Amino acid sequence: KTLGEDHPHTLRSLGNIAFKLNHQERYSQAEVLFRNCWEVRKKTLGEDHPDTLKALNGMAVAVDGQGNHDKAVELLQGCWEDMKKKLGEEHPHSLECLYDLANALKNQGNHSKAEKLQRDCCELSEKTLGINHLQTLKYKKNLDSIITNMK
Repeated sequence: KTLGEDHPHTLRSLGNIAFKLNHQERYSQAEVLFRNCWEVRKKTLGEDHPDTLKALNGMAVAVDGQGNHDKAVELLQGCWEDMKKKLGEEHPHSLECLYDLANALKNQGNHSKAEKLQRDCCELSEKTLGINHLQTLKYKKNLDSIITNMK
């Protein structure tokens, strides 16, 4: 049975494939799938739905991976603001978006702003997830990387 392109299971599957493509550094393919998910979710769920925002976040990471750091920063800043409004800044999806924004800023060469945002991400993650949570440790590792690149 075919569920259709706008069915939640179809969109979840597309998002999962796109996520894996990002991790394989196949960014142009990931961007296409994330963009498709994002467009359909905007129509079916609304622009500020958490699933729509997660698709936008993934698309921005794919854009950043292709070297378009300015566009990625623009997309991620908007996504971060929307996630804070919808989910709160301490929500795991919001923290992941903040982490991605800090990475895009680092890739753009804006190390001081990247460091500040990554410090904020670490503090929020420690507060909500705990000091030894895997995500917190990932965020701390990224902060160390940003600081090292600034030297």
